[in-house]
Amino acid sequence: MNRLVTIALSHFCEKARWALERAGLPFVEEAHPALLHWLAAWRAGGGRTLPVLITDDGVSLADSTEILRWVDERARLGLYPEGDARREVDALEDLFDETLGPHVRRWVYSFVLEDPALTRRLLTLNVSAGERLAYRLGQPLITAAMRRGLRISREGGARSRAKVEAVFDRVDALLADGRPFLAGDAFTAADLTFAALAAPALGVDGYGPPGMPGAEVLPAALREEIAPLQARPAGAHAARLYRDERRRVAVAT
Repeated sequence: MNRLVTIALSHFCEKARWALERAGLPFVEEAHPALLHWLAAWRAGGGRTLPVLITDDGVSLADSTEILRWVDERARLGLYPEGDARREVDALEDLFDETLGPHVRRWVYSFVLEDPALTRRLLTLNVSAGERLAYRLGQPLITAAMRRGLRISREGGARSRAKVEAVFDRVDALLADGRPFLAGDAFTAADLTFAALAAPALGVDGYGPPGMPGAEVLPAALREEIAPLQARPAGAHAARLYRDERRRVAVAT
């Protein structure tokens, strides 16, 4: 069976999870805490980042976009159309992967890491008992390393939120002509990637694996900053995609 190695909270892992579930491809999800995931990622054939998908024929795919392309080729979901539409989808997916995803992560973590109990709850979701204990014992060092490695601070978070808003400007402009999806009349990798990577910045219902708490657990100050994004066309688009396009299958854990 396919094995998806993840950090349960990660929106890049959500991107891969969504594609697999939409395709109806059975898989086992193996979650690890942030930073403690490095060994698992290396063992799975990746670098230091997750997700990694080990396919049922033993191939390791160590990037969320690679996973989407593999799923699309196998299940014929139409995530990557042909011709000019494909170029548009690829350009949007690159924008979301390179700009939206990293800046959503830094902005949201700039609030979440200030609450150790919440951080522990989110980052140890669905992990083994041994890793949960290891994370608890090492949490201060792990948090410090995350702040250094991702350059997380309130000031940095504010700069990242501005980058997120700029991407939302782009998406708002695309949706202004009334199109139902970002690259035309069909759901593509551009829509899936935008919705998955924007979801932590929107408190979208249905985000993440089973057991993921909702937006109500987020710090009040973060929820206040999320609200204006929810009201924008881009925010409404992501919420609609989660409501109408998310397909789930039974996942072994």
